[in-house]
Amino acid sequence: MNGKARKKLETASRRLAKELAEERRGREAVERVCEELAREMSSDKVDIDQMKREMEEERKMIRMAEVLREERVQMKLAEAKMLFEERLSELATAILSGVILSDQKSSFNDSTGSISSMATQRSRASPEPENPHIKRGIKGFVEFPRVVRATGSKNKHWGTKLECQKALLRIPLKQNSPIRSSNLVIS
Repeated sequence: MNGKARKKLETASRRLAKELAEERRGREAVERVCEELAREMSSDKVDIDQMKREMEEERKMIRMAEVLREERVQMKLAEAKMLFEERLSELATAILSGVILSDQKSSFNDSTGSISSMATQRSRASPEPENPHIKRGIKGFVEFPRVVRATGSKNKHWGTKLECQKALLRIPLKQNSPIRSSNLVIS
């Protein structure tokens, strides 16, 4: 009986040792999975932080682009206002010179009056043509018409254009100066 009990104890002890080894292997596998998940989480956290920084940088670039766009619109409005006032003053001087010429025409006789009225009509009909690009170029602003692009060329270089614009907007951002509008144009 002693031998039978001993064999039972030995088989029970082997079985328990085997179960213990399996549990140990299972626990080690779970620990490895946990460590791997922890590494992935830390890697993901680094990626998320980097994405946050990139998004903040892009927000700054978008704000700067909006400020620059607004300033450009204000400059165009100011230029249009100046051009309008210039044309208005030209019109006023033309009207005044027309009144003066009509006064002079009435003082002359019919034959000379018809000649002066013809000269007035000719000067009104064909004033000296001015190239608006040259006129604006003197002020420092030249606007060229849009270029007609071939079909499909818009999508071809879209990514490179975007990268180029980002690089151009990063230059002022690297100077660590706050975004501010200089408001060169006073309304």
